[in-house]
Amino acid sequence: MADYIDKNILCQAYVHVELPEGMTENQLEEIKSQLSTFATLRGKFFVYDDVIVDVEFKEGSLKAYITIAGAIYIAIGQYGSFRSGVDFIYTDVKRLAESIVAECLFMTRARHEAIRRTEARTGVIGSLKILVDDMNQLEGSVGEISVEEAARRVKKIKDDADQLLINVRSDEDAAEIQNELDDFSTNLPDRWPHPPENRPDPLAIVSYYDAISDLRKSYGKKKTGSPKMPVRKIVDIKPEG
Repeated sequence: MADYIDKNILCQAYVHVELPEGMTENQLEEIKSQLSTFATLRGKFFVYDDVIVDVEFKEGSLKAYITIAGAIYIAIGQYGSFRSGVDFIYTDVKRLAESIVAECLFMTRARHEAIRRTEARTGVIGSLKILVDDMNQLEGSVGEISVEEAARRVKKIKDDADQLLINVRSDEDAAEIQNELDDFSTNLPDRWPHPPENRPDPLAIVSYYDAISDLRKSYGKKKTGSPKMPVRKIVDIKPEG
Protein backbone atom coordinates (compact mmCIF):
# COMPACT_ATOMS: atom_id res chain seq x y z
CA MET A 1 0.00 0.00 0.00
CA ALA A 2 1.44 3.35 -1.02
CA ASP A 3 1.90 6.05 1.59
CA TYR A 4 -0.52 8.82 0.58
CA ILE A 5 -1.60 9.83 4.07
CA ASP A 6 -1.21 13.54 3.21
CA LYS A 7 -2.51 13.20 -0.36
CA ASN A 8 -6.05 13.09 -1.66
CA ILE A 9 -7.51 10.17 -3.55
CA LEU A 10 -8.17 11.74 -6.94
CA CYS A 11 -9.68 8.63 -8.45
CA GLN A 12 -9.88 4.91 -7.85
CA ALA A 13 -10.65 1.91 -10.03
CA TYR A 14 -11.89 -1.37 -8.57
CA VAL A 15 -12.23 -4.56 -10.59
CA HIS A 16 -13.36 -7.99 -9.40
CA VAL A 17 -13.43 -10.68 -12.10
CA GLU A 18 -13.31 -14.45 -12.38
CA LEU A 19 -10.12 -15.49 -14.12
CA PRO A 20 -10.25 -17.73 -17.22
CA GLU A 21 -9.76 -21.44 -16.64
CA GLY A 22 -6.20 -22.58 -17.12
CA MET A 23 -4.58 -19.22 -16.41
CA THR A 24 -1.15 -19.86 -14.91
CA GLU A 25 0.45 -18.00 -12.05
CA ASN A 26 3.03 -16.56 -14.45
CA GLN A 27 0.28 -15.22 -16.71
CA LEU A 28 -1.45 -13.63 -13.74
CA GLU A 29 1.78 -11.97 -12.59
CA GLU A 30 2.27 -10.61 -16.10
CA ILE A 31 -1.23 -9.11 -16.03
CA LYS A 32 -0.51 -7.48 -12.69
CA SER A 33 2.75 -6.02 -13.97
CA GLN A 34 1.18 -4.69 -17.17
CA LEU A 35 -1.77 -3.20 -15.30
CA SER A 36 0.55 -1.44 -12.85
CA THR A 37 2.52 0.03 -15.75
CA PHE A 38 -0.67 1.07 -17.56
CA ALA A 39 -2.08 2.82 -14.49
CA THR A 40 1.20 4.57 -13.67
CA LEU A 41 1.81 5.94 -17.17
CA ARG A 42 -1.74 7.18 -17.59
CA GLY A 43 -1.93 8.56 -14.09
CA LYS A 44 1.14 10.68 -14.75
CA PHE A 45 -0.25 11.78 -18.12
CA PHE A 46 -3.81 12.64 -17.09
CA VAL A 47 -2.98 14.18 -13.70
CA TYR A 48 0.68 15.22 -13.19
CA ASP A 49 4.13 13.62 -13.07
CA ASP A 50 4.50 13.23 -9.31
CA VAL A 51 1.12 11.66 -8.71
CA ILE A 52 1.09 8.54 -6.53
CA VAL A 53 -0.20 5.35 -8.17
CA ASP A 54 -1.00 2.40 -5.93
CA VAL A 55 -2.05 -0.97 -7.36
CA GLU A 56 -3.19 -3.63 -4.88
CA PHE A 57 -4.26 -7.16 -5.77
CA LYS A 58 -6.04 -9.85 -3.80
CA GLU A 59 -5.70 -13.51 -4.65
CA GLY A 60 -8.29 -15.97 -5.94
CA SER A 61 -10.64 -14.39 -8.39
CA LEU A 62 -8.81 -11.22 -9.41
CA LYS A 63 -9.54 -8.23 -7.21
CA ALA A 64 -7.61 -5.11 -8.16
CA TYR A 65 -7.66 -1.73 -6.40
CA ILE A 66 -5.93 1.00 -8.41
CA THR A 67 -5.67 4.31 -6.58
CA ILE A 68 -4.42 7.61 -7.99
CA ALA A 69 -3.54 10.07 -5.23
CA GLY A 70 -2.01 13.53 -5.21
CA ALA A 71 -2.45 17.21 -4.48
CA ILE A 72 -5.60 18.83 -5.81
CA TYR A 73 -4.07 22.30 -5.99
CA ILE A 74 -1.24 21.02 -8.22
CA ALA A 75 -3.61 19.08 -10.47
CA ILE A 76 -6.02 21.96 -11.06
CA GLY A 77 -3.27 24.58 -11.14
CA GLN A 78 -2.35 23.41 -14.64
CA TYR A 79 -5.68 24.62 -16.03
CA GLY A 80 -5.90 28.28 -14.97
CA SER A 81 -8.63 29.36 -12.58
CA PHE A 82 -9.74 27.21 -9.66
CA ARG A 83 -13.22 26.47 -10.95
CA SER A 84 -12.24 25.76 -14.54
CA GLY A 85 -9.43 23.60 -13.20
CA VAL A 86 -11.92 21.55 -11.19
CA ASP A 87 -14.01 20.99 -14.32
CA PHE A 88 -11.00 19.84 -16.34
CA ILE A 89 -9.44 17.61 -13.69
CA TYR A 90 -12.79 15.97 -12.97
CA THR A 91 -13.11 15.04 -16.65
CA ASP A 92 -9.54 13.73 -16.69
CA VAL A 93 -9.73 11.59 -13.54
CA LYS A 94 -13.11 10.17 -14.54
CA ARG A 95 -11.69 9.18 -17.91
CA LEU A 96 -8.60 7.80 -16.19
CA ALA A 97 -10.53 5.58 -13.76
CA GLU A 98 -12.79 4.28 -16.54
CA SER A 99 -9.83 3.53 -18.80
CA ILE A 100 -8.09 1.54 -16.04
CA VAL A 101 -11.23 -0.53 -15.47
CA ALA A 102 -11.55 -1.21 -19.20
CA GLU A 103 -7.89 -2.16 -19.52
CA CYS A 104 -8.12 -4.58 -16.59
CA LEU A 105 -11.11 -6.30 -18.20
CA PHE A 106 -9.24 -6.48 -21.51
CA MET A 107 -6.09 -7.94 -19.95
CA THR A 108 -8.02 -10.63 -18.09
CA ARG A 109 -10.31 -11.31 -21.10
CA ALA A 110 -13.26 -10.88 -18.74
CA ARG A 111 -16.64 -10.64 -20.47
CA HIS A 112 -20.04 -10.07 -18.89
CA GLU A 113 -20.41 -13.46 -17.21
CA ALA A 114 -16.95 -13.22 -15.59
CA ILE A 115 -17.37 -9.72 -14.16
CA ARG A 116 -18.32 -9.68 -10.50
CA ARG A 117 -18.03 -5.94 -9.91
CA THR A 118 -16.35 -2.83 -11.31
CA GLU A 119 -16.22 0.75 -10.06
CA ALA A 120 -14.64 3.92 -11.45
CA ARG A 121 -14.68 6.49 -8.67
CA THR A 122 -13.55 10.13 -8.64
CA GLY A 123 -12.72 10.50 -4.95
CA VAL A 124 -12.83 13.99 -3.49
CA ILE A 125 -12.67 15.45 -6.99
CA GLY A 126 -16.22 14.27 -7.62
CA SER A 127 -17.46 15.98 -4.45
CA LEU A 128 -15.52 19.14 -5.31
CA LYS A 129 -17.06 19.18 -8.80
CA ILE A 130 -20.58 19.07 -7.31
CA LEU A 131 -19.72 21.91 -4.95
CA VAL A 132 -18.29 24.10 -7.73
CA ASP A 133 -21.29 23.40 -9.98
CA ASP A 134 -23.66 24.46 -7.20
CA MET A 135 -21.67 27.65 -6.62
CA ASN A 136 -21.73 28.50 -10.32
CA GLN A 137 -25.46 27.83 -10.57
CA LEU A 138 -26.27 30.02 -7.57
CA GLU A 139 -24.18 32.90 -8.89
CA GLY A 140 -25.94 32.59 -12.23
CA SER A 141 -29.34 32.68 -10.53
CA VAL A 142 -29.00 36.01 -8.70
CA GLY A 143 -32.34 37.79 -9.03
CA GLU A 144 -33.90 34.87 -10.90
CA ILE A 145 -34.84 32.53 -8.07
CA SER A 146 -36.80 33.18 -4.88
CA VAL A 147 -35.21 34.22 -1.62
CA GLU A 148 -36.36 30.91 -0.11
CA GLU A 149 -34.60 28.93 -2.86
CA ALA A 150 -31.45 31.04 -2.53
CA ALA A 151 -31.34 30.37 1.21
CA ARG A 152 -31.77 26.64 0.64
CA ARG A 153 -28.93 26.55 -1.88
CA VAL A 154 -26.57 28.54 0.33
CA LYS A 155 -27.22 26.13 3.21
CA LYS A 156 -26.56 23.13 0.96
CA ILE A 157 -23.30 24.63 -0.31
CA LYS A 158 -22.09 25.20 3.25
CA ASP A 159 -23.10 21.68 4.34
CA ASP A 160 -21.39 20.15 1.30
CA ALA A 161 -18.27 22.26 1.86
CA ASP A 162 -18.11 21.21 5.52
CA GLN A 163 -18.33 17.53 4.56
CA LEU A 164 -15.82 17.86 1.74
CA LEU A 165 -13.22 19.54 3.93
CA ILE A 166 -13.56 16.80 6.55
CA ASN A 167 -12.36 14.36 3.88
CA VAL A 168 -9.59 16.51 2.39
CA ARG A 169 -6.26 15.21 3.66
CA SER A 170 -3.90 17.98 2.59
CA ASP A 171 -3.70 21.35 4.35
CA GLU A 172 -2.68 23.02 1.08
CA ASP A 173 -5.72 21.61 -0.72
CA ALA A 174 -8.02 22.63 2.13
CA ALA A 175 -6.64 26.17 2.00
CA GLU A 176 -7.25 26.42 -1.76
CA ILE A 177 -10.85 25.27 -1.39
CA GLN A 178 -11.44 27.64 1.51
CA ASN A 179 -10.03 30.55 -0.48
CA GLU A 180 -12.53 29.86 -3.24
CA LEU A 181 -15.36 29.66 -0.73
CA ASP A 182 -14.14 32.95 0.73
CA ASP A 183 -14.41 34.69 -2.65
CA PHE A 184 -17.77 33.07 -3.32
CA SER A 185 -19.33 34.03 0.02
CA THR A 186 -17.99 37.58 -0.19
CA ASN A 187 -19.42 38.13 -3.66
CA LEU A 188 -22.93 36.92 -2.85
CA PRO A 189 -25.38 39.80 -2.27
CA ASP A 190 -26.11 40.70 1.35
CA ARG A 191 -29.78 40.91 0.38
CA TRP A 192 -31.09 38.58 -2.29
CA PRO A 193 -32.67 40.66 -5.11
CA HIS A 194 -36.42 40.41 -5.59
CA PRO A 195 -39.03 42.44 -7.51
CA PRO A 196 -40.31 45.42 -5.45
CA GLU A 197 -43.89 44.37 -6.11
CA ASN A 198 -43.26 40.84 -4.89
CA ARG A 199 -41.64 41.25 -1.49
CA PRO A 200 -40.88 37.83 0.06
CA ASP A 201 -42.03 36.64 3.44
CA PRO A 202 -39.94 38.20 6.25
CA LEU A 203 -39.00 34.70 7.45
CA ALA A 204 -37.49 33.96 4.05
CA ILE A 205 -35.40 37.12 4.24
CA VAL A 206 -34.17 36.12 7.70
CA SER A 207 -33.44 32.59 6.46
CA TYR A 208 -31.25 33.90 3.63
CA TYR A 209 -29.48 36.34 5.97
CA ASP A 210 -28.76 33.53 8.43
CA ALA A 211 -27.53 31.20 5.68
CA ILE A 212 -25.16 33.75 4.16
CA SER A 213 -23.92 34.76 7.62
CA ASP A 214 -23.15 31.15 8.55
CA LEU A 215 -21.26 30.65 5.28
CA ARG A 216 -19.19 33.78 5.83
CA LYS A 217 -18.45 32.92 9.45
CA SER A 218 -17.00 29.60 8.32
CA TYR A 219 -15.23 30.63 5.12
CA GLY A 220 -15.28 34.40 4.70
CA LYS A 221 -11.76 35.47 5.70
CA LYS A 222 -12.21 38.95 4.23
CA LYS A 223 -15.06 39.65 6.64
CA THR A 224 -14.54 37.49 9.67
CA GLY A 225 -10.85 36.67 9.95
CA SER A 226 -9.38 33.20 9.44
CA PRO A 227 -11.90 30.54 8.40
CA LYS A 228 -12.67 27.74 10.79
CA MET A 229 -11.13 24.48 9.64
CA PRO A 230 -13.44 21.46 9.91
CA VAL A 231 -11.91 18.43 11.62
CA ARG A 232 -10.60 16.19 8.87
CA LYS A 233 -10.57 12.42 8.88
CA ILE A 234 -9.18 9.73 6.65
CA VAL A 235 -11.84 7.88 4.68
CA ASP A 236 -11.09 4.59 2.92
CA ILE A 237 -13.27 4.45 -0.19
CA LYS A 238 -12.57 0.85 -1.13
CA PRO A 239 -15.73 -1.12 -1.87
CA GLU A 240 -16.52 -4.17 0.16
CA GLY A 241 -16.04 -7.59 -1.26
